[in-house]
Amino acid sequence: MDNYKDFFSLKGKKALICGGAGALGKAIAKALMEHGADICVVDAHPEQGVELEDTAVATGRNYMAFKTDITDETAVNAIAAVVQEQMGRIDILVNAAGINKLKKAEEYDAETWDRVMGVNIKGVHLVTKAVGRFMIEQRYGHILNLSSVKSILGTSQDYIAYCASKGALNMYTKQIACEWAKYGINCNAIAPTFTRTPINSFQLDDPAFYNALVARIPIGRICALQDVAAAAVYLCSDAASFVNGHILVIDGGLTVTQ
Repeated sequence: MDNYKDFFSLKGKKALICGGAGALGKAIAKALMEHGADICVVDAHPEQGVELEDTAVATGRNYMAFKTDITDETAVNAIAAVVQEQMGRIDILVNAAGINKLKKAEEYDAETWDRVMGVNIKGVHLVTKAVGRFMIEQRYGHILNLSSVKSILGTSQDYIAYCASKGALNMYTKQIACEWAKYGINCNAIAPTFTRTPINSFQLDDPAFYNALVARIPIGRICALQDVAAAAVYLCSDAASFVNGHILVIDGGLTVTQ
């Protein structure tokens, strides 16, 4: 790549965004489209990402969306094949699907634990495996996983399964990076701190919670959707072709103060 101004261009790239109808996934999808990528969203509720159709029209990009349960291996394999056929190739995979169920560790039952782990790590593996087969064949691909600062920092309560799943995701990211680098595929993750979404608004709307959180962040604010999207554009572009197995913390300095 000799032209520095095109470092972050995604022109002509085809991206599958798992969980692309959620707040973080939509921000990433929008950013990738605005940098030139065609987008396919795979989500349990793809209708929640309908505004991405407007972004596709405005940017002249192609957009499609499918409803899928990412914990169902048969369904995942089938949808990956459909996306590959319709898009022609999959250059970028973003694993942005994730859930949390707030319960104290001593109250965390097996069913709830399995649900969180099922989406946050099993589902990521099933999607990555299905898409990875096509990337291996074409000898090219960027994989980006959405982790969290809770993968490396504990909290007072309620996050036992979420923290465990995101810690596992970090190691999963590193292992895929090791195994698939020889195929021209890199795999990285971003780990943001609290970013306002419909899921966590009830926490961030509590002044005591919000003020205590921001007081721990040197930059003095929570993470914004744009912060996540900007990092995603970089790690999904060829500018990051030599970045592999990295967990990029997006936290305003929170973790370096711990």
